[in-house]
Amino acid sequence: MRQKRANDCGARSNALWGRGSRGEARSNALWGRGGRRAGAVVAMVATVAVFAAAASAGSGNGNGQARGNHAGLKAYVEDSLLAAIQQNPKGTFDVILSGSPKGRSAGLVNSIVADNSGAGSDESFSKNSIKKQFNAIDGLQASLSGKVILRLAKRGVVSSIMANETVQKSALQLPLYNTQLWAWSTGAPVDWTYGTPKAPTIAIVDSGIDPAHTADFGNRVIGQVNVGSLTPNSPGDGYGHGTFVAGIAAGAAPGMAGAAPTANLLSVDVMNDNGQSTVGDVIKACDWILANKSTYNIQVANFSLHATNRASVMFDPLDAAVEKLWLNGVTVVAAAGNYATDAVNTPSGVPFAPGNDPFVITVGAADIGTKLGLGDDTVAPWSAWGYTGDGFMKPDISAPGRYMIGPVTQGGGLALSRPDKVVKPGYMQLSGTSFSAPIVAAAAAMLKAQHPQWGPDQIKGALMLTAGAAPLAKPGSLGVGEVNIATARMLHMSSPPNPNAGLDHFITSATDGTQVFDAAAWQSAAKANAAWNDAAWADAAWSDAAWADAAWGDAAWADAAWSDAAWASAAWGDAAWSDAAWSDAAWSDAAWADGATSEATGDTTDADQTEQDSTLADLGIVDPSCDPTVSICQVTNAVDSLVP
Repeated sequence: MRQKRANDCGARSNALWGRGSRGEARSNALWGRGGRRAGAVVAMVATVAVFAAAASAGSGNGNGQARGNHAGLKAYVEDSLLAAIQQNPKGTFDVILSGSPKGRSAGLVNSIVADNSGAGSDESFSKNSIKKQFNAIDGLQASLSGKVILRLAKRGVVSSIMANETVQKSALQLPLYNTQLWAWSTGAPVDWTYGTPKAPTIAIVDSGIDPAHTADFGNRVIGQVNVGSLTPNSPGDGYGHGTFVAGIAAGAAPGMAGAAPTANLLSVDVMNDNGQSTVGDVIKACDWILANKSTYNIQVANFSLHATNRASVMFDPLDAAVEKLWLNGVTVVAAAGNYATDAVNTPSGVPFAPGNDPFVITVGAADIGTKLGLGDDTVAPWSAWGYTGDGFMKPDISAPGRYMIGPVTQGGGLALSRPDKVVKPGYMQLSGTSFSAPIVAAAAAMLKAQHPQWGPDQIKGALMLTAGAAPLAKPGSLGVGEVNIATARMLHMSSPPNPNAGLDHFITSATDGTQVFDAAAWQSAAKANAAWNDAAWADAAWSDAAWADAAWGDAAWADAAWSDAAWASAAWGDAAWSDAAWSDAAWSDAAWADGATSEATGDTTDADQTEQDSTLADLGIVDPSCDPTVSICQVTNAVDSLVP
C-alpha cells in the first residue's frame, strides 16, 4: 500500500528518505511504527544511506588496512557520526583517528598534515586541532569539522574515524525550536527552517491575543478585532485562552515554536475575561472574517470553543456560519470538546456546534504518552468523539492535547484561576482539544502556502490521507488518526481526495450569489438512500492511507445514528434544545479535568535530545536554510561534493 503511494506521490532518492522509495517500511517515531527508537545510531542509518548503499574497500594509508563502509570512503566512519555530519557538516566533532596497526601516532600526524595539499581552507587539517596523541595505538584524538573528517575518510590517510562522545551534541541548530514532545510527534520541525514558506493568515476566534507576548508573535498579529458582547472584556486578551491557542499555532519565542511560526495571526475576540461568549458573537466573528478575508489573507479560521446546546445542520445558525466560511475558501478548524467521561472506552457523541458540522475539520485530542511513535498513543480521556445528531462521525482527525505548555496573559483569567498550572510568568501547562485544534489549523495554513490552488476540501483530504493510525485507540476515537504535518506537506498530489464529496452534491447558490449548503435537500436524499455518502470515499487515493479507508468510509455517516437522534421525526420544533439557545454561552474548552493530580509519574512534555536529532534525520532537515518538503535538501551532503 505504501509502495503504491510512493509511486503516486513521487519517489525521492535523496537525503530526506535515504532510500529509493518513500514506500519502504519505516520503524521510527515520525512515521508511527514500532514506538520509541533505541537510540540515535539506528535512526540515523537510513539518512546516511544517501552517501551510498554499498560499502567499498579502500587502501587507506598505503597499508591496505582501511576499509570504507560507504562508497567513496577509504576509511571506516561510524554511521551515527556520518549522520551527524550530514546534518551539520560545518559543526565540530570530537573524534578518534586511527592509522595502521604497525604505525606510530607521530607518523600518522605527519601523513595527515602532508596530505593537506589541495585541500580547501575549511577542509585542511591543523595540528592545533589535536587534543591528544596516543601511544598504545597509532591514533590521536582531535576536534575536527565535518568537512575535514569527510576529506580524511575520502583520502584514506587514516583507517577509521570514530566519535569520542555522543554525536548528537553537535546537532543541527534550527532558527526556531521547541523541545515539547507534541511538536516532534507531529513533524512540526519541517516548519522551523529558514526555507519554510510564508503561511497565510490564521484567524483565532477566541478570547484575543495578548500583545505583550512580542517574543512569541513579533509583528505577526496583523489585526485585533473585538466582536464580543459580554463584559468584562479587557483589551488584548483578558482571559489568556486565545493567546495559548495562538502560541500553539504560530508562536515563535525561543524554545516555544508553534506548528506554523511563519503564519500571520488575526485575533477575533469573542470571549470575555472569564472565557464566556455567546453564539451570536461567534457568528459575528464569522461575518467579520467573511467580509475581511481578502484584506488580511485569512485562509484558515480556528474555533477552540463550542456551544452548549445540541445542534443540527438542519437549523443551527453557527453551523450555517462556519459552512459559509468553508464554501467561500476559508478552512475552518474546530475543537471537538472536552466533555467525554470515558473516551478511552465509550463514545460521547459530538452534538455541539461548530464541531458537529460535517464540512469543517473537527479535531480531537490524542494522549501521546511519554515517547515518540504511535504505538503507545490513545485518545485523551475527556476528548469528545462519536456521532453528531445528524449521523456524522467526529472528530475527523486528532492531534496532541495533553500537558502542553504555551503562552497566556500574565495575570489573566486562566492564570488566576489555575495558578498551579503556571510554569513560569506568562506560560502555563494546559490540556484540551482547544490546543489540539491549532496544530491542525497550522498544518492547514502550511498546506495552503505550499498549494495555493487547494481549497478547504483538498486541505481536509490531504490531512486525513496522511494521518497516522494509533493502534491502541478505539476506532473512531481519534478520527482517522493523528495529524502528521511532515507527511502532509510531502504529499505530491495535484488534488487530494475530497472527504466532503458526498456533501458537495447539495451545495447551491444563495440569493447573494454565494454558495450555501442545502440541508433540506441533503435530508431528503439521506432518508431515501443510506449510501448517499459513498462518493466521498470512492476515490482510489484513499487506499493509500495508513488507516483503513473502507472502515472509516462505512463509519463516516450512519443512518442508524441519525435515526436515533432526538429530531429524527423531523419535528424540529419539538426537539430538546431551547429556543433561547442562541443567547446561551459558548464556552472555551480548556480541560480542567486534566489537572496536575491526574498526571502519572514519569509523564513528560519533552522529547529528549536523541529523539530530536533522530527525527531531524528522518525528516531530512540537514540545513536550517532548506525546507525538505519543498526542496531536495543537500547541504553538500554527498561525499563527492564535500571532498574534492
